[in-house]
Amino acid sequence: MSSSVPWRAIAAIAAGVLVVTLSFQLPKSSDSAQNTDGQQISSASDGAVIAGARDSVTAPPIGQPAKDIPLPLPGEKPKQVVVISIDGGCETSGGVATDLLDVAQTIQARITFFITGLCLLPDQQRNAYNPPNRPRGSSDLPFADAAMVERRVEVFDRMYREGHEIATHFLGHFCGPSGVGTWNSADWDSELTQSRKFLDNWAKYNPQAASAPTLSFDSSVFTGSRTPCLEGDRSQMHRSFAEAGFRYEASDPGALQWPRKHEKSDLWLFPLPAIKLAGTEKWVLSMDYNLLVNQNDGEVNGSKETCQRVEEQTYDTMMMALEGVYEGNRAPLVIGSHLNDWLCSAYVKSLHRFLKDAAEKYPDVDFVSFQDLADWLDKMPKNVLSELQELEAQRY
Repeated sequence: MSSSVPWRAIAAIAAGVLVVTLSFQLPKSSDSAQNTDGQQISSASDGAVIAGARDSVTAPPIGQPAKDIPLPLPGEKPKQVVVISIDGGCETSGGVATDLLDVAQTIQARITFFITGLCLLPDQQRNAYNPPNRPRGSSDLPFADAAMVERRVEVFDRMYREGHEIATHFLGHFCGPSGVGTWNSADWDSELTQSRKFLDNWAKYNPQAASAPTLSFDSSVFTGSRTPCLEGDRSQMHRSFAEAGFRYEASDPGALQWPRKHEKSDLWLFPLPAIKLAGTEKWVLSMDYNLLVNQNDGEVNGSKETCQRVEEQTYDTMMMALEGVYEGNRAPLVIGSHLNDWLCSAYVKSLHRFLKDAAEKYPDVDFVSFQDLADWLDKMPKNVLSELQELEAQRY
């Protein structure tokens, strides 16, 4: 059986991300005075106030529970690991992030949350954000509802204390012809610097969140990223991320194969693999966006019957992918989600079911973060890892 993956199809599917992302309304921008951390100043246009200094984060971060993944011996089948990665990661009024944390806790799973930094920057403070090549205070995603920030800080703190990884999904989520694909390394540097600033100084921008805890971590925990819509000039962004001290990058399309490092840096490349859409011969990137485009033409609403069909197919797709690698090359299985409520929350429901049922069916499988995966691969004997990397992409 052929081990090749239909890359032309993957590229077309990845482009489908834009169908959903570009539907967000671009907030209006203004040219009001720039806010500065730690100052008691007001914007002339919106009256926003930055609070005086108070504890926002813990630096250096508190330690997290260790994750020990057994190292394989030569010729031995390695441990099967699964990485659940969340783009956005911001708690909602419906508690979607908390619900996922509760499920993860029951099966001792660790998840990577690629957080979008604007979910801690209230709309009233939007002009503090100066995006590359865009008007100050603009974003293709909404800024935070000030009333939600306190709850989001509490949930972020719980994530970290329970061993989940906090990584970055950056800020404005600009996709398409004039988006992050046009950025150079200096633009990425600026975006990352501002992502760190809005996390490390969240309390200064949120005087209304006086009861929120000091976060148990700071932005030094960012050691990996996923770019908006998986876009970006690889040479430019890889240079920026390597210089920032990142350990990995997770924005490429890929296959069910063992990861490799970037040829010109020490970055691990952890792609979203193409997995087989249950009941079809299509291979689709393992992200809810891409499934949505293939299952419902990118439409986020549907009948009760459509919602049920998509939930069942998505669940079956993930279970089939896990069975394929578990019985095959044991490549790490990476699954991406945005925890959105599309199609009656079909993708969130199927993810919860997958986590619970996969843990029961495969009790020896480890659900780990990208940080855990990087640690494991770095510790693995070079000859063992090389053998695994030479295995063909898994088909099933």
